[in-house]
Amino acid sequence: MHVYVQASTNKIQENAGMLTEAEIETVESRADVITYTVLAEMEHFQRNRVTDFQVYMQRYLHGQIAFNRQV
Repeated sequence: MHVYVQASTNKIQENAGMLTEAEIETVESRADVITYTVLAEMEHFQRNRVTDFQVYMQRYLHGQIAFNRQV
């Protein structure tokens, strides 16, 4: 993630001479929105992944217990 933030910052600095102060602020604001959105999506994915794995393991263990009781 840090790479993308650095890349956008570098791009802004490269083009700073061609942009007005208002345009630079707009670009920085948009970059911030994108960064925070991606971070929020990554956090959401991580939480779901952990929850899904816990449910999967519980079902697996219950299945193993049921199988061993039959044997």
